[in-house]
Amino acid sequence: MRTDKNLNQKTHTKTIRKGMSLYKTGRSPYWFVRIWIGGEKKYVVRSTKETSRLIAEEVAEELLNDLKQDRFVFGVPKNRTFNHFAGLLINEQRRLAGKGRSASFAKDDEKLLNRKEDGIIDYFGRKDIGIIKTPQIREYLNWLDDRRSRPLAPSTKNKHNIIIRKVLKVAYEHNAIDSIPPSPEIARKDNPRPSFTEDEYKLLLKTTREVVEEGVKVRGILLTMEMYYFIVFMTHTFLRPTESEVFALRHRDITEKENPRRLEIKVYGKTGFRVAMTTKYAPVFYDHLQTKIHPNHAPDDYVFFPDYPNRSTALRNVNRQFNYLLERSELKMTPEGTLRSPYALRHYALQTRLRKSKGKVNIYTLAKVAGTSVEQLERF
Repeated sequence: MRTDKNLNQKTHTKTIRKGMSLYKTGRSPYWFVRIWIGGEKKYVVRSTKETSRLIAEEVAEELLNDLKQDRFVFGVPKNRTFNHFAGLLINEQRRLAGKGRSASFAKDDEKLLNRKEDGIIDYFGRKDIGIIKTPQIREYLNWLDDRRSRPLAPSTKNKHNIIIRKVLKVAYEHNAIDSIPPSPEIARKDNPRPSFTEDEYKLLLKTTREVVEEGVKVRGILLTMEMYYFIVFMTHTFLRPTESEVFALRHRDITEKENPRRLEIKVYGKTGFRVAMTTKYAPVFYDHLQTKIHPNHAPDDYVFFPDYPNRSTALRNVNRQFNYLLERSELKMTPEGTLRSPYALRHYALQTRLRKSKGKVNIYTLAKVAGTSVEQLERF
């Protein structure tokens, strides 16, 4: 009588290669494959569900390939993989999201990390973090281009560069690598930022005052002096015309300072929290807005268009009115053929600050208070 012990004994064995072999037992008619997982220091055993040894070898190769997708057969421990450190980055950014950083900054990175088929983790995830150097990153960016009919925009490639560098920084902080390799250079086609000349800006202000006097309505909404103060406030504060910056601004976020006279504005915007500092004219326009437009404002009221608690609605109304003013002034398109939006006010503000300072402005300070980078300012 055959015992369980006898049934479990191997009756046939066949070594396919180092670390992988086939065997049969008396318990089953099928061949089993035994694969050594070097990174985990253990064997994995699977049934091939085949009685033919030749077919079982083919199934074994397929199983090995499947295991390589999820585990590290050839000696890369899980805690040395790109995927491991990407996970640490994701967890840390989720923890910080909304706490001094914008609520979306973690999600934006995760989209590129977790993108199916050609995402950063799909490409680098199973690789040893120590072998990812500048050439490997460049190969990845080239691979992304090769998969498309048109190459990725330089700005999109730069986003990939930044996220990969973030993961490598986490690995460096955990002593997994000795240094962070430089990111590959990305050729940039520098399109001029839509802005205004000084004469164009003056024309826009003149047109706005005329339209206000005429009592013009845009989509049934009266265009008032509040729009005028919105334009000049934007120009003297360097804020972004977005829901998270100027349209999120409440009176409690603004403090007037002296020596020199300015406003200090708490901003929770695209690049996280910052204190924006303004020109000396911003307090004057802000005072007019408070006394002439919203004399009964409360600290928690929105600074602009507080009658619209839905800030998306406020933003859409401003965009429509601003477009009307641009078209009325024949300023909708730049000489280069680029359409202007309220963002052109921010670009004009930064360009004017750089130009009128005649090189005296501290570009690093300006970048900090405007929530941008020195690289972006150098493009103006």
